[in-house]
Amino acid sequence: MNNLDIHIIGLGNLGSALLQGLINLDKNLTFHLYEKEVKINDSIKKEFNLDAKLEIDLIESGVLVLCIKPKDLNAFIETNKNKISEDVLICTVLAGIETSYISKFVSNKIIRLMPNLSIRDNNGFIPYTKNYEEDYLSFLELLKNLGSIAEYDEELFHIITAIYGSGPAWYLDLSSKIVEAATELGLSKSESNKIINELLKSLPSLVSEEEFSDTVEKIKSPKGTTEAGINSLMSDSFDKIIFNAINSATERSIEISKEINDE
Repeated sequence: MNNLDIHIIGLGNLGSALLQGLINLDKNLTFHLYEKEVKINDSIKKEFNLDAKLEIDLIESGVLVLCIKPKDLNAFIETNKNKISEDVLICTVLAGIETSYISKFVSNKIIRLMPNLSIRDNNGFIPYTKNYEEDYLSFLELLKNLGSIAEYDEELFHIITAIYGSGPAWYLDLSSKIVEAATELGLSKSESNKIINELLKSLPSLVSEEEFSDTVEKIKSPKGTTEAGINSLMSDSFDKIIFNAINSATERSIEISKEINDE
């Protein structure tokens, strides 16, 4: 790969995770960083020894990765659309923002991703959709080094955002609740945290190509402790709780899209 300019706009959690994942690759990449929060810039300087600018001057080539908040998109476009060459590939990770909306303002090729923070360690999964055919600037080949990738119709991105973009927080919040319950039932908080951390580390070894429900059936035994806990979850409408959470996140993604379009 020839030298590729990577412009990352916004260096919060996801922006910095992407930066770390790309730095790990040791590829022929040149980073250009932009962040308005001085404290974040100081943190980036300390962690990566890279300087970030407060504003864009001119972007003539490479990939521009939008890691800003969706509510800030319109102001960003209004301020910077004339500073971005048509040759630049625009990459967006913004929840709820469709490529067609950005295309109203620029004529660039646009790719939309929905990664999560696991790209920091180059073992993530990156769903994507794009408004062009070829692998422009070999960007998909680059993304494959951050984890596995898969293309989806953009109409599916609201639900993908809900289950993959937001999913890690739900699993970790469940883990937090397990720690709280174990502590209330007699374990110390430090021991509870240790055990649940080890539990999380063990889960990948249980994941296979079979249905998750089939794996659950293999783990539990009739009238055993696992079955007792699962029966309690079902009696408390665990399935409805999960559905409502995913549905709420999906609806919020749709709302964000409508709010941006109405501005």
